[in-house]
Amino acid sequence: MLDSPRDRFFGSPHSTGKGGGHEINLHTFYRNGIFLLGHLRGYEDGILVLATDLKENLAMADEFAAQLIKSIDEYVVKNALDCPAEELAILDDGYRAPEIRTLDLFAESVSVIIWATGYSNDFNLVQLPLLDSYGYPSTDRGITQYPGLYFLGLQWMNKFKSGFLMGVGESAQYLAEVISRE
Repeated sequence: MLDSPRDRFFGSPHSTGKGGGHEINLHTFYRNGIFLLGHLRGYEDGILVLATDLKENLAMADEFAAQLIKSIDEYVVKNALDCPAEELAILDDGYRAPEIRTLDLFAESVSVIIWATGYSNDFNLVQLPLLDSYGYPSTDRGITQYPGLYFLGLQWMNKFKSGFLMGVGESAQYLAEVISRE
C-alpha cells in the first residue's frame, strides 16, 4: 500500500536486475562515452535543435536518487533490518558534459536514435466519470465500475511493476481471466 495515491506518479529509479541488480546512472553513461543531451526542441533538415537543460535534468535525477536512498535507509532503520552498510560512489561525471545546442545527424554519422522519453496519460477518449481527484482512472486492478471497460499498463495497478513491460504480463493475465469469466 502506498502512503498516498499521489505516490504512484513519482518517477521510477533507473535500475536493472542484470548481473544481480544495479542502478543505471546517467553519469556512468557519460563516463562510458554516451553523449548526454538536453531535451529535443526541434528538427530541421537533419539537424536536431536541443535545449540547454541537461544539467537541470541531471540534478532532478540525482535528487530523486538521493531521496530514494534516504527512504530505503529509513525503512532499514525503522524495521531494524540487519543490512550491510553500502558505500555509494559520488557520481557527477555528467555535469562536465558540454551543453550541445544542435546536432547534425548526418555530419555525426548518427544512424540510430533511441527515443527514451517520459510519457503522459490522456484519458480524454473515455467520456465517463471514472477519474479520481488526480485525473487517474479509478479501478480495482484495472477493472472499472463500467462493464466491459478495463485498463492495463497503468502505474501501480496493483504492484509497482504493473506499468512496466516486465510486469504488465502478470496484470494482463489477471484481466484476461476476469474477462473470460464474464
